[in-house]
Amino acid sequence: MRKSHNPPGVLPVVGPFSWGLEVAPAGRWLVVSGQVGADAQGHVPEGLLEQTKLVWSNIDQVLQSAGMASRHIVRTGIFLSSQVAFTEDERRAFNELRAGYLGDNRPASTLLFVHRLMDPRWLVEIDAFAVDDTGS
Repeated sequence: MRKSHNPPGVLPVVGPFSWGLEVAPAGRWLVVSGQVGADAQGHVPEGLLEQTKLVWSNIDQVLQSAGMASRHIVRTGIFLSSQVAFTEDERRAFNELRAGYLGDNRPASTLLFVHRLMDPRWLVEIDAFAVDDTGS
């Protein structure tokens, strides 16, 4: 069972996430380390949106290796390099990519700007917590 907690006394949610996500009973957990916009050969596409597509693809591959999918994600941590301008249009497109990947799932989430990521070509890194609470 999952239940979103977006209480009325808190700033309204402005993206595809929940302020709190209750998961009970706890099932099988998977902690996904930060994934970046690089493919298996180390190629890094230019631009935030192209890298973000690759990040979600990488997360999906890790989830699939554990028999899970994006619907199992209960929390994400998003780190954007300070090199990213993150204009209104870019933010909207970024959230659309995220919503397209997550579908109706609204995990808890934090987005932070950091000075830079480990490789200066990387613009975005996302980690995730997933739980299979379906008993499968």
